[in-house]
Amino acid sequence: MKFCPKCGGLMIPAKQENKSVLKCTRCGHVEEVSAETAREYRLVERSPAEERTITTSVVSKAKWKPPKTSEEWEQEREEYREILQELLQQELEGLEE
Repeated sequence: MKFCPKCGGLMIPAKQENKSVLKCTRCGHVEEVSAETAREYRLVERSPAEERTITTSVVSKAKWKPPKTSEEWEQEREEYREILQELLQQELEGLEE
């Protein structure tokens, strides 16, 4: 891949008076190159997104956990309440100082 020495634009192959040249896509600067060098700059068409095949793989499977019982939910809720109360109390004590 070559870039234009004048503006930095991308140079693409073109034919000009039966000669192989690289032409800037921005400013139109032209550089003469050999036919062999021009062949290295082949344009490739991409397939439309609808025709592409998407593959995925499983990195790891999540371990199945049984649903929590109402007792477990209540215990967890109590722990969160205690933590919240401690944080609020620390914040209020910090404001009073």
